[in-house]
Amino acid sequence: MTLKFELAAGPFKGRTGGLSWDGRSMLFSAVLEERVLRFDPVTGEVTDYRKYTGRTNGIAVAPDGSVFGAQEGGRRLIRFLPDGSTVQTCDLLDGNHHNQPTDLVLDRRGRVWFTDPHNLVLPFGPDGIFPFPDHTSVLRLDRDDGRAWKLSRVTRDTKGPRALALSSDENTLYVADGDLDHGTGPCTLRAYQIGTDGTVGLGKVLHTFGAGERGIEGLAVDHNGNIIACGGSAKSGAGPAVHVFSATGQVLVIHPVPADLPMRCAFGDAGLDSLYLTTGAGQLLRARATGHRGLERGLPPAC
Repeated sequence: MTLKFELAAGPFKGRTGGLSWDGRSMLFSAVLEERVLRFDPVTGEVTDYRKYTGRTNGIAVAPDGSVFGAQEGGRRLIRFLPDGSTVQTCDLLDGNHHNQPTDLVLDRRGRVWFTDPHNLVLPFGPDGIFPFPDHTSVLRLDRDDGRAWKLSRVTRDTKGPRALALSSDENTLYVADGDLDHGTGPCTLRAYQIGTDGTVGLGKVLHTFGAGERGIEGLAVDHNGNIIACGGSAKSGAGPAVHVFSATGQVLVIHPVPADLPMRCAFGDAGLDSLYLTTGAGQLLRARATGHRGLERGLPPAC
């Protein structure tokens, strides 16, 4: 059984990026247009959620309805509040600015985990004012006792983290590492056990892509604990695809994607039974799974 993707919206200028279901609609980012958009799955209408977003890529909806965004252009994580205002979080790690965040996820404790690699498109402002750190890592935002944000480094063995996801019990952090554009291949899928204090050790490599293969750009976890990973390109390997991995890294099934350079993936629609993808060509794709017997959050069984 193969996922059948349809064009839900687009194409937009440049790549589309982060995705997050807000309970009624799918939010997604048109990165170079500097917009976060809202797709209504009932009417098919696309409207602006926010404009002038500073090349926000990854997005995540908080329980209070606010939206966190990974702002590649501004080198920071920002929060879009329900009243229309925007506030920034902490962008200093040990007194220095971090890199260009791409993807993020919120846990049930309100912590924000995000990938912090370099990007081919330079940030806003003159080069060299705020030098890049000498590492590309997963970082995390926590609230201190005064409710102020503080920033900490999570991984110390990543070379170019692109995407991340948490297991449903939030005991495991999955990270897509490796960036061919910056020469930090080979691309891998890694798993980190999260300690009670929030720290992680060295990651376990669950899967390694072949030399020259574009790895994973988007991650999600389904109800059965399987890892949903989108990525690849028409130039090598399996091509643009959605890989379904078990929690131990076994490849269960590979679904081809009818568009090059898949960017992010997320579940949405009623019952979270559809899988959405964004692409390098600026599209929003959707694979509807309603009616497939025995499905958990929209993915067919391994076949």
